[in-house]
Amino acid sequence: MNIMIEMTALSLSRPSPDAPRSVAAAWYERKARLHEQLVQDGTDAEHERVYAAIARAHALTLRTA
Repeated sequence: MNIMIEMTALSLSRPSPDAPRSVAAAWYERKARLHEQLVQDGTDAEHERVYAAIARAHALTLRTA
């Protein structure tokens, strides 16, 4: 995964407020994977773990609400 490409893609594909929940959930899953990759890269690993967990939890909330 190229971090800069993925960050740009996430930024450009952020779902609108009226997007279907499934679309928003998929976006948050993708965001969680990006943060998990940043944990592996070692920079601010603890913060990235928290951000990944928050994104994954939000995706789960969107999928089950």
